Amino acid sequence: MKLLKYLAVICSCLFITACEDEISTIGSSLNESTIEITVDSTFVKLNGKSVFTDSILGRTTDPLIGNLTVEGYGTLRTGYLTQFMPTLNVDTTDVTPNTLDSIKLYLNYYDKDLTGDSLAPMVLDVYRLSKTVKSPLYTNLDPTEYYSPNDLLASTTFGSSTEGFIDKNNSTETETLTYKRISVHLPIELGLELFNQYKKDPEVFSMPSEFAKYFPGIYMNISYGNGRMINIKGIFMTMHYRAIDAEGKIDTLSYNYLGVTPEVSSINHFSLTPDESLLQKVQEGNTSGSKVIAQSPVGYMPIIHFPAQNIINKYNEKIEETSKIQNILNFLSFTIPVVKDANNRLDPPEHLLFIRASQVKDFFEQKLLPDDINTIYATYNKEKGVYDFGNISSYIRSILQREDPTVTEDDETIALIPVQVLTETTTSYYNTTTSVVSVTPYSASPTIVELDLSGAQIKIIYTTQKSNY
Repeated sequence: MKLLKYLAVICSCLFITACEDEISTIGSSLNESTIEITVDSTFVKLNGKSVFTDSILGRTTDPLIGNLTVEGYGTLRTGYLTQFMPTLNVDTTDVTPNTLDSIKLYLNYYDKDLTGDSLAPMVLDVYRLSKTVKSPLYTNLDPTEYYSPNDLLASTTFGSSTEGFIDKNNSTETETLTYKRISVHLPIELGLELFNQYKKDPEVFSMPSEFAKYFPGIYMNISYGNGRMINIKGIFMTMHYRAIDAEGKIDTLSYNYLGVTPEVSSINHFSLTPDESLLQKVQEGNTSGSKVIAQSPVGYMPIIHFPAQNIINKYNEKIEETSKIQNILNFLSFTIPVVKDANNRLDPPEHLLFIRASQVKDFFEQKLLPDDINTIYATYNKEKGVYDFGNISSYIRSILQREDPTVTEDDETIALIPVQVLTETTTSYYNTTTSVVSVTPYSASPTIVELDLSGAQIKIIYTTQKSNY
C-alpha cells in the first residue's frame, strides 16, 4: 500500500514538472544519470498584520454611488468627479434655443450591480466643477477643491420604485427589460449654454481636453439615505428638443451631448468608517499575527511576512543532504485559506495580488500587468475556501539569480491587494488564448475577507540529478 502511494506521488510530480521550462531541456543531457524528484509538503506558519488604507488609485468610468453600512465591515460613503467626452457633431438643423425641451443626466446600471437594499430611498446631488480633474488621482481627495456648494445643478430622489427600466425593444413587457436608469433633470439653462457654445465655437467640442477647459465636469454624491451601493455602468448627458415635421406635428427628439468614457479623467471618492467589531478583530489578528483582513474598495489591507529566506534555506539544506550535481526548483505552490464567517454579509474579493509592499504605488500608477515573477494574482476558490496563487517558484528563483542573492526585508514584505482582473480572449485557427489586459484596485463593490495565515500552505517540488560515474 505504501508503495502504491509512493508511486502515485512520483507520477503526479512527473506530470507537473514535465510542464516546467526549467527542466524541459535536461533530458538530452541525462547520460547515465539519475533523476530524483522530492516533494516537501509542509504548513509554513506565516504572520502578518492588517494595515488601514484610506485611498486607492481610483480612476474609473464605472463608479460606485451610494452609502452603505454593513455589520462587520463599516460604513462606506462615496462621491464621484468626472469630466465628459463631448459629441463631435451636433445636428442643429431646424433647432433653435426655443425648441430645446430639457437636458438630463442618465446613470445606467444592472440589478446585479446593486449591493444592499434596493428599496432604500436616496437623494443624489449634482454639482458643476470649477476646475479640471487631473491624474493621477486617489480616492481620498477633497472634492471641495473642485466644486463649490453654491454650484448645485440639481438634486433628485431615487429608489427602486422611481428608477425607470430601459428596454432594448421599447416594449413594456418585463421580460425584455435590460437595465435600470436613474434620471436627473438638469437646468434648461445648462442646455442652452451648451447649445449656444456649440453654435458659437464647435472647436470647443472637438477634444475632451479642450471641452474640459470650458466645462470641467460634475461632482455627484449622496446627500441623504443609506443602505444601498450601485456600480454605475454608463453615464450620459442628453439633450431633448422639439421638432416639427412637414405635417406640423411636434415630436421630442434626443441627442447625447456628453458621456463618460475611458479617455476622460474621472475618480471615485471613498470614505470608510470601520465597524467596531471589525476594529476588534483587526486588533486581535495583529496581536497574534495569524489572521489578516482584506477589504475593498478601501479599508484594511494585508501585509504579510513571506518566508523567502526560510524557503531558500530549506532548499539549500536538501542540496547539501543529497550532494547531487544539479538541483532545480520546479514548483512552489502557495495557498491561503479564508476564515469562514456565517454572518458575513459581503463577498470576498475575487482576486488578490501578491506584490512587494514597496511596489504597490508604481504598479498601479504605471498600469503594469502581473509578470508572474514579482507580481502574481490569486483567484478565490469558493468550493475550497482558499486563495490559490499557483506556482510562484519564479519569485524565489528571481532572488537566487540576482548578482546579490541576499534576501532583503523588501523581498519578504508582501501586500495582498484586492484587484479587478480584466482578460481578453483571442481565437485563432490553431488555439484559443486568454491574456490579462488590465489589473486595477477593486472598486466595483464593497468586499471583505479574513485570511487564516496559520493555515497557509507552501508546497515545494524540485529535481536533483546525480551522475552514475
